[in-house]
Amino acid sequence: NRRLQEMLQTMCSARGAQLCPTDERYCVDNGAMIAQAGWEMLRAGQVTELDQS
Repeated sequence: NRRLQEMLQTMCSARGAQLCPTDERYCVDNGAMIAQAGWEMLRAGQVTELDQS
């Protein structure tokens, strides 16, 4: 994660963008993050058909 963040920072700096990394305490469980994103999309009425996922 640290190396990826360094690479992203380099790319952002080269493009005049600001990197806003998430606190590492919240980057532990990708499954939970994906599930939360899916839940929020469903609540907003956004549905992706299985053949498009």
